[in-house]
Amino acid sequence: MSDSFNYAALIVARQSRGCTQTDVAQAAGISQGLISKVENGVRSLSREHAQKVANYLGYPVNLFFESGPILEGKSGCLYHRKRKTLPAKTLDLLEGRMGVRLINTRHILHGLEIVAERSFHTLDPDEFGGPENVAHALRRAWRIPPGPIRNLVVLVESAGAIIVMSSFGTQKLFGMSQWTTRDHPLFFLNADTPMEELRWTIAHELAHLTMHGTPTSGDLEQEADAFAGEFLAPRSLLLPDLLGLNFGRLPALKMYWRLSMKALIKRAEVVGAVNRQEAVRLYKQYSARRWNNAEPYPLPAESPTLVREAARVHLEEHGYTWRELAQAARLDEQELRRELLGDAPEVGAKLRPLSLVRD
Repeated sequence: MSDSFNYAALIVARQSRGCTQTDVAQAAGISQGLISKVENGVRSLSREHAQKVANYLGYPVNLFFESGPILEGKSGCLYHRKRKTLPAKTLDLLEGRMGVRLINTRHILHGLEIVAERSFHTLDPDEFGGPENVAHALRRAWRIPPGPIRNLVVLVESAGAIIVMSSFGTQKLFGMSQWTTRDHPLFFLNADTPMEELRWTIAHELAHLTMHGTPTSGDLEQEADAFAGEFLAPRSLLLPDLLGLNFGRLPALKMYWRLSMKALIKRAEVVGAVNRQEAVRLYKQYSARRWNNAEPYPLPAESPTLVREAARVHLEEHGYTWRELAQAARLDEQELRRELLGDAPEVGAKLRPLSLVRD
């Protein structure tokens, strides 16, 4: 732990609790102006005042004495998949929570090396001739066999990604991604979202991380969706299944391709299996059943295991207690179990093995 106060840690901690500078200042018994100066890196907080802020926000005080920047890696960009109507205040809160999760996962993975089967690539869509071609290139690089990707979470974790699922308290934000320490990206995903939407969100965020580390001439969101569609369901493989598409075939196609039925209608139009008029007719049938709010035939859950397995290694092999692990992660023990480990099983209930070795 550093002896210097980390102003960026204060910012994300405050945002993660939905608090204002005034709230924090009153809790610490200091002026809002001083908090403003601290968050701008002009002043620092004493350990006494830092402890009061930590108590108010519900974090261990060592969270505020992180060494180094909060955002690290190839790019400082934070990517989102969200609805346009998401309130800015809610986005700020969830960006703060993700910032805290960057710190938490950094410490849980400290002392462990992720030996990944695959690696992330930076591919320029302009050089490759478009996002669809980038999707093909990444499928080849990751040695994905033809057909649907059966478990996208396992695939992305096998490249060293850190995936954290949490209830966002809103349906207007699906997920976010950010490069983190040692170039292992963090995917922060809304656990309240159906699995078919989460899969599209992961592919969408993967597109940003792969293609958008440097400026591009295209529309970033359109490029990310074009990549996601081609990565999850390549046109050459999908087109024969969608020719002559009718509404009754959508449930079976959903379970096979692991895409939402709405996404399948869109893909059918994109790949040329149906024309615009036929797609509109399918959308109307979809809306008439009120499936926009809750689509039937849920996909099997795909659960991340990397962070949970790292916690198991610390608990079983390194001799940590739960209290020590929470302190190391810069979290309260209950929040550690609930938010990062998903009410983790008792020690000894080994999860899917991952290639984690000591540094």
